[in-house]
Amino acid sequence: MKTPKELQTLKEKMQALQSGDFTVEAENPKIVKCWERLNCGRKDCPAYGKLRCWSIAGTSCHGEVLGQFAHELGDCKKCMVYKESRQDDIGELIEVFNQMAKDIRYNVDERIRSGRETAEEERFSELKDMAAGVAHETRNPLHSIGMATSFLKKKYKDDLMTEFLTIIEDEVRKLNDLTSIFLDFSHPTPINIEPCDINNLVQSAIDNYAQQAEGRHLLIHFQKDKDMPEFFSDSARIMECVSNLLENALEASTDGDIIIVSTKSKNGMAMVSVQDNGPGVPVDEREKIFKPFYTTKTHGPGLGLAVVERSVKELQGRVLLDSVPGKGASFTFLLPMGTAKPT
Repeated sequence: MKTPKELQTLKEKMQALQSGDFTVEAENPKIVKCWERLNCGRKDCPAYGKLRCWSIAGTSCHGEVLGQFAHELGDCKKCMVYKESRQDDIGELIEVFNQMAKDIRYNVDERIRSGRETAEEERFSELKDMAAGVAHETRNPLHSIGMATSFLKKKYKDDLMTEFLTIIEDEVRKLNDLTSIFLDFSHPTPINIEPCDINNLVQSAIDNYAQQAEGRHLLIHFQKDKDMPEFFSDSARIMECVSNLLENALEASTDGDIIIVSTKSKNGMAMVSVQDNGPGVPVDEREKIFKPFYTTKTHGPGLGLAVVERSVKELQGRVLLDSVPGKGASFTFLLPMGTAKPT
């Protein structure tokens, strides 16, 4: 008995799937296009112009929107589009195989994504341990150098000696600041949830950089949402995030530029944006700039944006980047506005 062409093709697709080709899909010459069969003009529907609407989430079917993958709801098998697409047992086998292949592909992608996240978390933990180790090993010698420099400065009043010792003191101070940054990154203070007035916090951060901005003829313009309600979050973390973003914006700006800081409440989220009109962030760097110790600056450890992303995530929020090379960058973080302190 001769094997039907559709079954032979299906067999070949199954063998390809077994060999690890998770993109495989068996053709169904009898498949029906839902938008044509139902005379549907809903171009906003995610299934419009595509095949197999029963495997697409959020479709607009028969006057209602379906949520998760429609095949899980069981309704699609009763629909004329699915019935006419499968027609017979062979058609049913083809569609069951295609759905199985799609599910396997989804699960494999999820495992890969999960593996990447686990590897990233492990790397992040290792970097924190390394930073803490470097900071601890550096702090004691720096303290000794500082004490010795102070002693020599008091003992020898020679102008040249004083000049050199002052330079040493300044550099030791910078290195001490750097070790403090490493330690704060490695062992951040616990989350402290309290009532927050985000406009006041942003204004305080701006005030801290006002003198630096004025010295470079930079204008920091604050566009505040006057209707922003007070909500529960971590004031210190928010201040730190705004400060890091402001510092980045100042470094990206040239004399005379304008930096725009704004707050806004939308859909239960508080939004804080810091926008500059500097060189922007190249496309190939956008996924790297939030990684610890990655920096394109001539100074600094490259922890500012990593700290922002970590703090915002710990506060159940997210960070967004919008940038056009040559036309500046805008960093926005969003935080949920809880109306009551979590128990």
